[in-house]
Amino acid sequence: MYCPECDKIITTTKKQCPYCNTILLSNKPKDNASDFVKVFESSDLGLTAIIKSILIDAEIEYLVQGEHMQSILGGQFSFAFGADIGKVEFFVQKDDEEVAIELLKELNN
Repeated sequence: MYCPECDKIITTTKKQCPYCNTILLSNKPKDNASDFVKVFESSDLGLTAIIKSILIDAEIEYLVQGEHMQSILGGQFSFAFGADIGKVEFFVQKDDEEVAIELLKELNN
């Protein structure tokens, strides 16, 4: 049994968690984040709004990582220490991967 409140697998025959009294689930739910794949990565923060607009218009659910980060020098410098800081990554569900890549391919140039 799995307690969603405690985030623990609990060996019991009871229907409630012995620690928090939450109703137990038979299995731990799948992590939805693993259903997402990266379809775009860029250090150009100006593209963020454009990409969001394209994905929203296509009704594609997405996640963004690194949107509010910048390099330690206050901007995007590919030669700077920690150049990965400031990259924005877009993830979509696996089922939407092909369509999203096709929609965003022109932005990679």
